[in-house]
Amino acid sequence: MSKLWLIARHHFQHETARRSFLIVLFSLPLFLTFSVGMGLLIERLSRHGATLGYVDRAGLLVNVQTPSGQRNEVRLAAYDTPEAAAAALDAGKIDAYYVLLADYRQTNHAEVTYRKPPSAAATRVFYNVVRQNLLAGQPAAVIERVLSGADVTMRSLDAHRDYPDKGPSAGQVLPAIAAVIFTFLILTTSGYMLQALVSEKENRTIEVIVSSVSPAEMMGGKIVGAIGIALLQLAVWLIFLTAAVWGGGNVLDVAWLRTVQIGWRDLLLLVIVALPAYFCIAALMTLIGTMMGDGQEAQQASGLFFMPLFLPIYLIIPLAQHPSGPLAVGMSLFPLTAVMTLGMRSIFLEVALWEYGLAAVIALACGLGTVWLAARAFRAAMLRYGQHLDLRKVIGGARSV
Repeated sequence: MSKLWLIARHHFQHETARRSFLIVLFSLPLFLTFSVGMGLLIERLSRHGATLGYVDRAGLLVNVQTPSGQRNEVRLAAYDTPEAAAAALDAGKIDAYYVLLADYRQTNHAEVTYRKPPSAAATRVFYNVVRQNLLAGQPAAVIERVLSGADVTMRSLDAHRDYPDKGPSAGQVLPAIAAVIFTFLILTTSGYMLQALVSEKENRTIEVIVSSVSPAEMMGGKIVGAIGIALLQLAVWLIFLTAAVWGGGNVLDVAWLRTVQIGWRDLLLLVIVALPAYFCIAALMTLIGTMMGDGQEAQQASGLFFMPLFLPIYLIIPLAQHPSGPLAVGMSLFPLTAVMTLGMRSIFLEVALWEYGLAAVIALACGLGTVWLAARAFRAAMLRYGQHLDLRKVIGGARSV
């Protein structure tokens, strides 16, 4: 066992000391920072204030103070006649103007004139000002409740899920985000898994190493080292993600991130599945690297195994329509698609505990079996150095090669 950890430590230190590792380590956080930053910058630049004129023939608008937080974006200008408002519109002083008719209190009928429709946010501000004046004399709590609008929550009794009317909250989609991060983690660390033995095979140091360690220790050490690299990378990403959520909610004042309520049940259960699933995939990548003649062939062969990782995304519509159907359950139990499928399904329903448990057991069993197979393939590769291996002969034993 001490030799296994020695190999794991050497592999971890050797790979993390490379300059390419630092590039991969910070590439995703920097890319996301740039993408989100540019999106916020474009959104802020495209946001411009609006000036709305009004002609109050009903004598209703006594208090025209715009709601808090929108005073710098929407301004209201009063005019005595529609002709004066139209002249201001032609001169570009206002973006649109409303005319409240004399019988507005009875008919709720108003006219709006514009050259370009005002934004929905600006229109909402004017409507709230009208409502606020219609509610004059009512308690402040009543006015606030009316202006805040309806707060609808959709509740699915069979799925044990509550959804706000504006869509899932940040906490509800967090397991799906974690599943996407898991997939990117596999893609970015797959090279370390594939190169676990290729470099030793190419520089012929493998013959020296196998004289002092067993194939199982060699395979186990390389896989544990690759998992350690992945955990380091994941820790950096989580620190960045936590800082991004805090900064988005407290600094940039993004409402969606201010009140993130984490669904710990689904998130922790997903982690329980992700750990053995990653172990299984790491063992599979190591097996591919062992059976291929060089690193380029290993990279080409591994592409076929990455396709199932994105299969749940391609099938998101049937999974969303039938989150508890046979397809969804089957993909939740398959190690290569389990994490992504469970993360997506958790948005639509509360996935049963037995599905998480069975998925973790299957992934762990497949990982252990793949490690055993990789050890046999390693032993067989020593007899056919630099050549392709037949998987059937590997399973049959090294003496059949």
